[in-house]
Amino acid sequence: MDGRSGPRRRAGALPRGLRRLGQRAAWRSAGRALWHWSSGRTATDRRRSTGQFLLGRMVLLPALALAVLALAATAYFTLDGRTERLRDRYAPALVELTHARVSLTVARYEAERRLGTDDGKPLPQTDLVGLGERYPSLVTEASQSLNNAARTGALRRAQEQEVRVVSGLVVAYDNWIGWANSHHESDELRRAGLSYAAGLLGDGTGPAGSTAVLDRVRALERELRADAERLSGWSALPSATAVAALLTALVFAFAVVGTLDFVRGQLRVRSPLLTVYAAPVLLVLVVLALGVDGQHRAREHVGRTADRLGEVAVPHGASAAGAPGEDLTSAEIRGEIRAGAAIEKEAGLLAAELRETRSREWSLAAGLSLGLGTAGALACGFTLFHYNRRHLAIQWRTA
Repeated sequence: MDGRSGPRRRAGALPRGLRRLGQRAAWRSAGRALWHWSSGRTATDRRRSTGQFLLGRMVLLPALALAVLALAATAYFTLDGRTERLRDRYAPALVELTHARVSLTVARYEAERRLGTDDGKPLPQTDLVGLGERYPSLVTEASQSLNNAARTGALRRAQEQEVRVVSGLVVAYDNWIGWANSHHESDELRRAGLSYAAGLLGDGTGPAGSTAVLDRVRALERELRADAERLSGWSALPSATAVAALLTALVFAFAVVGTLDFVRGQLRVRSPLLTVYAAPVLLVLVVLALGVDGQHRAREHVGRTADRLGEVAVPHGASAAGAPGEDLTSAEIRGEIRAGAAIEKEAGLLAAELRETRSREWSLAAGLSLGLGTAGALACGFTLFHYNRRHLAIQWRTA
């Protein structure tokens, strides 16, 4: 072969056109075999015995329909349970941890503002009212949020233990701030107390494994976000059962069409009843698929909201500077208000998105569709039994 004829074909290799023809022939052969099985035909295109065929389909069609319903229900209710865990456990826990972190951050700013840091001096009113009312209320809110997060049921045993440790450290931090306040007239003692307290609380940007309070809370938030992300995706069980339900539904639909063809050819009967009874089985997939789609979108919304909650922070110092000439304390308070509003906004949107997955009407629709599908499956078998009564009676007399 010369250079113009291209590379030499390997020995035994078929041309591409012949391979395509072979593949098409194989698909046609498989399709013909499937149709013969579905419509009760033999390899020579003759019909099978009417009594035996209808007796087999009287059992096969309900069995396939019930298998479709069982697989679809398993996939749906597995995902529904995961959505419920996100809605009733993980979403509230994430909101509460964000509340705790923000409250502790603002409490630190308030304590430092009143007691002063480095070369700063305590506010004049510290002699009269001490830390005031705002600081203790913020610490109380943080402690309450931590307790609420532990009670949601979203935390694992180790995480619950971590929340207890954090709660204890918050008490220790509050004690150090109280000690610094009680010695605010001594610069050395006041600064030492504030320094110990600041080291205990941290700023939430420490490295992994940090023992500071805010760093521990940040780590818990990251773990919960990772858990929520896993729940938001498709795991092996619902994915496998959903695929199996679709494949079984295709086999069921093919068997129904073939049975209709057999009944029409052998019994000269058009069977709209069999079509009507089989339709709810397939409609169940549509209803449950719509429900799963809504739940999946809600679970994805949880993941996006969790990321936005992790970004909520209160600026401090130079980063809190607002309009030119604005007092730094006022800018920090404005930052606190914005952070609180951001938490409430995300929590409200999250609750509204997840509330739709707990709709009583939707639960009723899912249950009703499964009930109708089950009734349709049994009705298919009864209809074929009715068509086959005469043949069964003949076989019984000749036996």
